[in-house]
Amino acid sequence: MTDRFRLASVGVLVVLAAATLVAAEVKVTTLVADGQVYTSFAVPSAYSSDARDVVKSGLPLSCVFTVQLKRSTTLWFDRTLASATVMSSVKFDTLTGTYQVSKEQDDKVIWSDRTDREDQMRAWLTAFDRVAIAAHDPLEPNAEYYVEVRLHVTPRRTFSLWPPWGHDDASGRADFTFIR
Repeated sequence: MTDRFRLASVGVLVVLAAATLVAAEVKVTTLVADGQVYTSFAVPSAYSSDARDVVKSGLPLSCVFTVQLKRSTTLWFDRTLASATVMSSVKFDTLTGTYQVSKEQDDKVIWSDRTDREDQMRAWLTAFDRVAIAAHDPLEPNAEYYVEVRLHVTPRRTFSLWPPWGHDDASGRADFTFIR
């Protein structure tokens, strides 16, 4: 083995590892109405060429979004006040050329539709509107809170050198002050 080959091999591994660490950003907006927190979010870049290859092969593709309402603390980890998990999935029918998209919240299907347009399917798959985050305790007036959204896409076609645990495909955050 020559030194040039070893150096090239190490360079390729570093580039691959760095590419797996780059995550897309989720665009998050929040709305507070009658003490209830709602969030809307979208991450169109989650539908990458690898995701497109998975869908076109006929395998179902799922986007699992973990939504958490948190309050910052000064001395310890931020306190999670409420959380919700929503999922969107798509399955391509290779015979008819149509996409079946469905959305779930708390393991219940809340919406489902078919389309033959890929751009419409991508918009449905990567966005949620007005997801309710029910806090157990009432929010404190004039306090700072934030909503954090993390995305995990399955299955993956690419091999990653980075361990799969603790790795999100995208994440985003929206800060707000609860004013009563």
